[in-house]
Amino acid sequence: VDPPPEVIEVRGEVYMPVSAFAKLNRRQAEAGERLFVNPRNSAAGSLRQKDTSITAARDLSFSAYQVGDLELAPGSATRTPPGGVSPGQLAATHEATLEWLDRAGFPVNPERKVVHGLDEVLDFCRRWEEDRHELDYEIDGVVVKVDDLSLQRQLGFTSRAPRWAIAYKFPPEERTTTLVDIAVSIGRTGKATPFAVLEPVFV
Repeated sequence: VDPPPEVIEVRGEVYMPVSAFAKLNRRQAEAGERLFVNPRNSAAGSLRQKDTSITAARDLSFSAYQVGDLELAPGSATRTPPGGVSPGQLAATHEATLEWLDRAGFPVNPERKVVHGLDEVLDFCRRWEEDRHELDYEIDGVVVKVDDLSLQRQLGFTSRAPRWAIAYKFPPEERTTTLVDIAVSIGRTGKATPFAVLEPVFV
């Protein structure tokens, strides 16, 4: 869009790459501090720090995925190429909006794809279910969105979520461990409840 928007709100997700998480835990170990459990909690905890210097020291990344508030410069909408773009929009589709954000210098996830039909959607989701550990960040699923922004507006929202997007969640990861013992817990009423003692394993 030329000229650039007067006001633009870019929404996205802050995360900690797996490689950055490994470095953070190495620094924690060297300093004799407690280790962090996973990158997701580490990123969330980093953002909640009252001391901003701690947040700044963490190797956090950002990925833009949506435009919120948007005010185009006067007259810019009339110079936007045709394609169903209305005033207050950068583009007619979600993908074109992400491409604009990329050109404008915002980091956007390159592992996205416009697909057609349910079979292609499922193929994409299954591919990342198999290859999820190739990424330098943790994922637990894929977000599927309607690409056409005019259809998004027609579909609208429920009280809790958009009707034009849904999360395809992967099955929980499983690990094999060893049954060490079966112990019995005695409750306050004298009821005996058996429980398993397992070899600890990280999931």
